[in-house]
Amino acid sequence: MEVFETLSLGVSFLIENPITFVYLSAGVFFGMVFGAIPVLSAALAVSLILPFTYTMAPGAGLATLVGIYVGGISGGLISAILLNIPGTVASMVTCFDGSPMARQGKAREALALGTFSSVVGGIISGFALIIIAPQLAKIALKFGPWEYLALGIMGLSIVVSLISTTDPIKGVIGCTIGVMLGNVGIDPITNVQRYTFGMWQLGAGLNSLPVLIGVFALSEILSQVSNLNKRLELAYKTKKLPLIPEKGLFKGQFVNVIRSTIIGILIGILPGIGQSTSSMLSYDQAKRTSKTPEMFGHGCPDGVVASEAANNAVCGGALIPMLTMGIPGDTVTNILLGGFVVHGLQPGPLLFQANKDVVGTVFLGYLIANIIMYIMIIKLMPLFISCLTLPIKYMFPVLMALCAIGCFTLNNRVFDIWVLFFTGVLGYLLVKNGFRLQTMTLGFVLSRIIETNGRTAILGANGNVFEVFTRPIAVVLFIVAAVMMCWPVIKARREAKAAADNAG
Repeated sequence: MEVFETLSLGVSFLIENPITFVYLSAGVFFGMVFGAIPVLSAALAVSLILPFTYTMAPGAGLATLVGIYVGGISGGLISAILLNIPGTVASMVTCFDGSPMARQGKAREALALGTFSSVVGGIISGFALIIIAPQLAKIALKFGPWEYLALGIMGLSIVVSLISTTDPIKGVIGCTIGVMLGNVGIDPITNVQRYTFGMWQLGAGLNSLPVLIGVFALSEILSQVSNLNKRLELAYKTKKLPLIPEKGLFKGQFVNVIRSTIIGILIGILPGIGQSTSSMLSYDQAKRTSKTPEMFGHGCPDGVVASEAANNAVCGGALIPMLTMGIPGDTVTNILLGGFVVHGLQPGPLLFQANKDVVGTVFLGYLIANIIMYIMIIKLMPLFISCLTLPIKYMFPVLMALCAIGCFTLNNRVFDIWVLFFTGVLGYLLVKNGFRLQTMTLGFVLSRIIETNGRTAILGANGNVFEVFTRPIAVVLFIVAAVMMCWPVIKARREAKAAADNAG
């Protein structure tokens, strides 16, 4: 019954504030443009618009950001299929079969399949969000400092083990840098200043918004400077897409799309992993269960369906831990956390009690955004394709100016712009040296959860750390964290053993 009450409050807000539909539609369109152009991204789009939602009502502002999120992830399939360049990292796997289909003259079919799979994955994950999030919030109400400490450490361990599988050491270093940035300012327990270097502006710590915009937006712009004079040339063009894939095109894909959606939801719930991992896992499962695995990579429709259903399903899944526990499920929800802070809201179990109208609006906004996305991508496909030919050199200066303006308007202080540039350069250097930005940003977000709850738990136990063994949930989470930290080593040894056996 509480779910229906939450949804009814969301409906009431949308009816009383019809302008929210305009914001939501504009957000979806803006996100799709950024998703379709390869050098941009959904994270960059949300970062740019986030500060400008400050003047909106919380429900309208957050619905706008959710719309950008949905549009940004979905728009990446356009360039992935037509250019063989993923518009977002989420659409990387779509290139495997989407581009070969386009080269075979089946660009329209590939886009229709990808779009339909996207909306199916998005809507099913939306219902999963509505059903799972309130129940998880009830469980989270029983969490104490020990549980939140264990949850934060587990989140970092998952990121290190799954995102940084090729180089776990870099994953640990990235998380450490993020934790250090999160510790800037006055110690919440002892009031001792840390990492302030005599600068009074750092006493209150680093505001999350300039840090996240710098890391995701400015570092991306700096990374793409080499492409300033590049113009993307389309080899294929297509007309408007059919409202429903033509007869026979989606035949035999039901199990594939449902399986991929479930994988996407589950991956989304895990902290910080994101769309690219879920797409790869879904693609692998589709290939393993296919009767014609040899077709994958050569224009197989199953690959497009698996990738797009999974990466869009991650969106709904990633919102679940972000709303219920304040822990982002992927890169964009990491930035969305800043949206809640801007509007004076704290994601977590209490959000479902104190701000049911906002939660209901986010739920409905996510579902509506998927429907709007589907209609827009079908009706406006020629427009989105034309966006791929925009000269990039005119876009980046405007984007940099928007980053600076957005950070300044948050607190009306120039210092936040310096934080923006510092973290942007730091993010650029990390990317150039093979680090994953997710590790640093999740370390930054989780550092406050880990430190505050860890020290509170130890102080409450009078220094007796063994009290954790009286908290079974915390013990289980710590065990999972330990297993995840050891997983790269275990996996490497298994692969080495298998290679030795094959050689023998």
